[in-house]
Amino acid sequence: MGIWVGLDVGGKRTGIAESDEQSLMAFPRQTILTKELLSHLKSSYLRDDLNGIIIGEPKRLDGSETHGSAYAKMIYNQIQKLWPNITIHWIDERFTSKIAAQAANLSGAKSRVKKNKSMLDSASACIILDSFLTQKKLK
Repeated sequence: MGIWVGLDVGGKRTGIAESDEQSLMAFPRQTILTKELLSHLKSSYLRDDLNGIIIGEPKRLDGSETHGSAYAKMIYNQIQKLWPNITIHWIDERFTSKIAAQAANLSGAKSRVKKNKSMLDSASACIILDSFLTQKKLK
């Protein structure tokens, strides 16, 4: 049994989250530069250790693509080339950054934490992955 990896892909940074092996919970792991993501995935995960990868799909309120859609699609294509047989799912990522910022605020996090985009990116990836895991349980 493997883990799921959640990605919040951005033009500069990508937040990364991982599930536990039972696919019950999501945990924020780190944020790295998007240009280093593929290298990071290759060095951090073995194909056999993964159930699959969840990528946040950037959308506007009306459902149309955003400027971030191109980055997410690029990463999707690169992962497919790296691991052609891996399961990759898209999850609507609307509001995940806002939810992560609100969670930091409600938890009483200090101002410097709330302004740290890197921490918010990994929290957003965690929300994306948690959304997938929740939908998976309901099916």
